[in-house]
Amino acid sequence: MTTTPTTSLLTASVQRHVLPNGLTVLVKDVPTHPIVSTMIWYRVGSRNEPAGKTGLSHFLEHMMFKGTQRLAKGEIDHLTLVNGGRNNAFTWMDFTAYYFTFAADRWEVGLEIEADRACNATFDPAEFEAEKQVVLEELQMCLDSPFDALEMEVWATAFRQHPYHVPTIGWREDVERLTVEDMQRYYESHYCPNNATLVVVGDIRPAVALRRIEETFGMLTARLTPEPPHACEPPQRGEKRVIVKKPTPLPRLTIGYHAPEVAHPDSYALHVASMLLSYGRTSRLYRRLQEKDESVTFAAAHYAEHIDPSLFTVSAEIKPDHRLETVEAAITEEIERLANEPPSDLELAKAKRQTEAQFILGNEEILNQAMLLGEYETIACGERIPAEARGYRYLDAYLHQVRQVSAEDIQRVTAAYLHRDNRTTGWLVNP
Repeated sequence: MTTTPTTSLLTASVQRHVLPNGLTVLVKDVPTHPIVSTMIWYRVGSRNEPAGKTGLSHFLEHMMFKGTQRLAKGEIDHLTLVNGGRNNAFTWMDFTAYYFTFAADRWEVGLEIEADRACNATFDPAEFEAEKQVVLEELQMCLDSPFDALEMEVWATAFRQHPYHVPTIGWREDVERLTVEDMQRYYESHYCPNNATLVVVGDIRPAVALRRIEETFGMLTARLTPEPPHACEPPQRGEKRVIVKKPTPLPRLTIGYHAPEVAHPDSYALHVASMLLSYGRTSRLYRRLQEKDESVTFAAAHYAEHIDPSLFTVSAEIKPDHRLETVEAAITEEIERLANEPPSDLELAKAKRQTEAQFILGNEEILNQAMLLGEYETIACGERIPAEARGYRYLDAYLHQVRQVSAEDIQRVTAAYLHRDNRTTGWLVNP
């Protein structure tokens, strides 16, 4: 018998509207917090970049703070500061998001700025070239970071065809060649109301907030957007391996297993499996690698969902007197044990409680709620996803489905996805 997900504290009182120009709007009144977070999510990230133009999404995120036809360079940050707020932005594979947080009596400042730069951003050539150097320095910092450099190579090796093989920050050679014209075309193609979700969470009156949103964003014009990529990664038919050589005080490894997309029926059990493997001192990898073998400084399993199938990763940092191959063998052994031996009722119940608690308690802040609502309204899309789990409603479906995960589900998904032929193993070693 199937049951319907119940509304959680995360989605309680959320109102969803779609403006005539296609802008999706989520508003949530939280009167107990005298602040308001405003976020806009564009459905464009590194997944959408044309070949040879990698890094455009992230670079554009930087330039969106450089001014508009109405606001000169520095004014966005100045208006934020003088009104006691904060702002920032981030880019990932499937989206680019911008946010403002203000006291509840001045939250509309962020709304007005966001509506302005949604259509009036300017890309001064001198500012563009100056900011390109900032982006290239950030890219170099990633390359200098041992785990970032290793992660880039693992993802690039794991995905042969799908654009998830491209790092969000882009490849250096591509970023160096990007032009103002490239950015202007990309901005005009993807930054339009019908390709965005606006989220407002905090001490608001929803009807009043919606009216102000219609006044500021309703004038924006919908446009045709490029078709999203339809690349389908072929099944992997054997383990891939990559070795990265760079100076490092400690060797590191990352193993990436191909895993399903957001809201896939198997995704919920994989979330719980990641908890069983590496969350807390009673987790499988902690007890084996840190307590028993004393071979690593840390080990972590991570599964982040995306619009398309991505990776379930396991990473570890190896102590100087231990060998990479020994740690890799121990990780493999623990994962195979999870596939062959069901977790105990107590162990599974604890992992499910931890999964639920991390999801809810880690997102009590107003900004975090806006982030969760916006992220899943953006990525949990498409007809393949059941209506009850589509968009922000995925948050309730996630909690409901996690509670249904059985020990047999854990064994099944571990055997199906976390096996040797489905993985890409990366080592980082000294030259």
